[in-house]
Amino acid sequence: MVSVTLDEPTARRLDKLRAAVRRRTGRPVSRADIVGRLIDDAYASRDETVDLFRDAQLYVADDESGTVARPQRELLAGPDERSDE
Repeated sequence: MVSVTLDEPTARRLDKLRAAVRRRTGRPVSRADIVGRLIDDAYASRDETVDLFRDAQLYVADDESGTVARPQRELLAGPDERSDE
């Protein structure tokens, strides 16, 4: 298993997400389970994930409520080939 260090606000949001999953599903979920699913989703949407790192201001998080807003942006059509699969 690989260990990843999270800053305090990120760890807090991850724990709030865990609690929300537990409340809504009735089942406990680990941090690793959540991170794994998020990575699966990001990997399936690689192009959009890469775009997130092109502009540091794409996501705006509210630490109190745990909500995250992403401004809408226009996506351009491109080739369907993915050379990094």
